[in-house]
Amino acid sequence: MLELHPEYLAALARQFGFLGAFLGGVSATLFVTLLTLAKPSKVVRWAIGLAAVGAAAFIVTAYMSVGVIAQSHPNAPDVIAAGPRTIVQVGMSLSFAIGTFALLGAIGVSGWSRSKTLGYVTTAVAVLAALPLLADLA
Repeated sequence: MLELHPEYLAALARQFGFLGAFLGGVSATLFVTLLTLAKPSKVVRWAIGLAAVGAAAFIVTAYMSVGVIAQSHPNAPDVIAAGPRTIVQVGMSLSFAIGTFALLGAIGVSGWSRSKTLGYVTTAVAVLAALPLLADLA
């Protein structure tokens, strides 16, 4: 794994933490809205499940970003600075990716609960949003 400068890593982790908290709130809001307002159907259950996965993954992202920031701080106690950096960094990045794709999946699926036309639109929007993310992973 590429060794990143601690200041760069801390700045990156702050961004992950902020985006994880923000998008976790969006996912949780979508989850609760679908849970309370939508008619229970197979499509709605999929959207609820994907929104729940997204919210949980973003919570993990925000939590792990705190660990990365703590380990990267120049005044961190030795016991914290010597912790398992790679696991925390990979966990933060992986949970962010899972949350992002789960949220996009929930957006894509949710339109099908109303109509075929809206389903095609929301699916197209989610796929178009996922394409640059997939290209960035490659």
